[in-house]
Amino acid sequence: MTRMKTAVLIVLPLLAACSEDTPTAPEASARTLSAASANAARPMDGRCETVLTPLPTAGDPPNMVRLHIEYVCELTHLGRATAAAEQVVIFTGPTTAIASNTATYTAANGDQLFAAWTGTSTTIGPDITFSGTETYAGGTGRFADASGSAWISGTASFVSFTGQFTSSGTLNY
Repeated sequence: MTRMKTAVLIVLPLLAACSEDTPTAPEASARTLSAASANAARPMDGRCETVLTPLPTAGDPPNMVRLHIEYVCELTHLGRATAAAEQVVIFTGPTTAIASNTATYTAANGDQLFAAWTGTSTTIGPDITFSGTETYAGGTGRFADASGSAWISGTASFVSFTGQFTSSGTLNY
């Protein structure tokens, strides 16, 4: 009888520790891990090649240029991705400008990430250097609740209407 009581006293706490309502249960641990990694900070680094298309001015001020930009990128956590942006450039001086755009990145599996960029640029002849912060806010699929930001810097040419930029930051999803 004493052996039976000892066995029961040892087995009951073990069974209680493995019940589904306690954090030591495998399913509960998986749920906790999944919830913790659901919005984890991940690096958002990579490079994009761009093609620029000037858009009609439609009564815009003379110091404003509108561009449609298509990207092909290799980015961490998106893989080989594409994007499209609509950008507004406002020249603040003969060689300086401020710019902003909204973009939608499409990851290799079709999930989309929504972004907004604001920065500055300097023009030297037909060549442009630019930099600024891109902010991520939502999307589809695994990026539905995404957030974060990255520093973007690159170059573009109004001779070839092409460009490139690098991205370095953090994406939470």
